[in-house]
Amino acid sequence: MHVSAEIRWFWREQPPEGFKDWFLSIVVHEVMVGGGSTRVDRYLIDPEQSELGLKARGGKTGIEVKGLVAVAPDGLNTPPFAGPIELWGKWTSEALQFGSLSTRSLEKQRWLRTFDTALASPVEIPLDSEDQPLDGHILPTQGCNVELVRIRLLPKGDTWWTYAFEAFGALESVANGLRMVASVIADRQPPPLGRPLVASYPAWLGERSPAPRQGQ
Repeated sequence: MHVSAEIRWFWREQPPEGFKDWFLSIVVHEVMVGGGSTRVDRYLIDPEQSELGLKARGGKTGIEVKGLVAVAPDGLNTPPFAGPIELWGKWTSEALQFGSLSTRSLEKQRWLRTFDTALASPVEIPLDSEDQPLDGHILPTQGCNVELVRIRLLPKGDTWWTYAFEAFGALESVANGLRMVASVIADRQPPPLGRPLVASYPAWLGERSPAPRQGQ
């Protein structure tokens, strides 16, 4: 099982003014941002609940299962970043298939920053366009991803943007790892967040998708 601590913000149509340029800037962050490519993920539609998410990632086989384990007792309060920190468990099964279940496809363009949180202070790792480490670095087993994603709901839906911290590692350390990285990012003077929606992917998508018809 993969364990993560997460907090995510959503904006409709556009992120806050200057936010994308700030996140991508090598002058601000001093490390090359990763990603930038586009993929399509397919999600199970289940608007009756938001504690379980199922996803087929890009062109990969199998299904990723994501379940909410708990909400951390202390959330995140590092201006401008604030909100509840959710703890999730994740599994991947090659045996599971969506079949005739009702799903929704999202086209995503994602930019990524990755931090190693095993040391006293988080260390950012330079990434290439495929999210792989550069300059002889390796991906950490205890760390935190920070992502900015442009989302288009297919086939002809709205455009949204989402920004998230997603710390990974041992259950007892992931929430603190997220807070450490949020503090580092806050020191880089991000633009104000405005009034975003704070939600997980299952909660956000459930509010944007009609309930499946009986028998689907």
